[in-house]
Amino acid sequence: MSLSRTVLIINRKQENRSNETVEESFLRRSNRNEQNIAKRLCVQSEVSRLQELSCGTMTGLCSFCLARFWEKEVNSSGKYTKCCHNKKIILPEILKDLLTSDSLESKNYWKHIREYNSALAFASIGAHIKPPPGTGPYCYRIHGLIYHMVSPLYSDHNKPGYGQLYIFDTSKATEKHMERNEGCLPSVMDRLNSMLKAVNPFIDCYLQMHRIIEENPATNIRMVFMENGDLDLFT
Repeated sequence: MSLSRTVLIINRKQENRSNETVEESFLRRSNRNEQNIAKRLCVQSEVSRLQELSCGTMTGLCSFCLARFWEKEVNSSGKYTKCCHNKKIILPEILKDLLTSDSLESKNYWKHIREYNSALAFASIGAHIKPPPGTGPYCYRIHGLIYHMVSPLYSDHNKPGYGQLYIFDTSKATEKHMERNEGCLPSVMDRLNSMLKAVNPFIDCYLQMHRIIEENPATNIRMVFMENGDLDLFT
């Protein structure tokens, strides 16, 4: 409804009320009050049918990594496994220290954890972002598929990013990361870089391709990701 039409309706209602008799005004208010009472009773009846859902207290502990859980999160075997999946996931000591200690580096890591995550990402996310029309609250809406984009081995614009930074030595890579993340600590970025080079198999692939091209620049080499045919790529 346009603003001018809304103003017209309001003015018309005010004019009608100014011409009401005392009896008409009393009747209108009585009808309004009855409608409001009916609405409140309807809401109360809906609320009374709601059942309370309690997850219990946060006293559940994983027997391996000691992660905390709500009591009701226990599985049918009486275990809490949504954290490390029965010790199948083991955090590198560097990451564990940053997440659990009370050091200055740990506090900085928690404060800027999103910056560290974005800086050290191996790929970027691509999607067709299509905000809904209108002036309502912000809504992040994606049209179509979400996909990941992996950068080539070398940058065309002398601004390496993502996986391209892992062919540098740790100090050089940290210097590049810090250019866009001033709130982060170089020492933490160094530690995370070293950790990823030790545990991330894709970094080894980038380094191996880099060595091959250095030895023979004419070599045509590429890295191919093979998807498991049994996986549901839409989940």
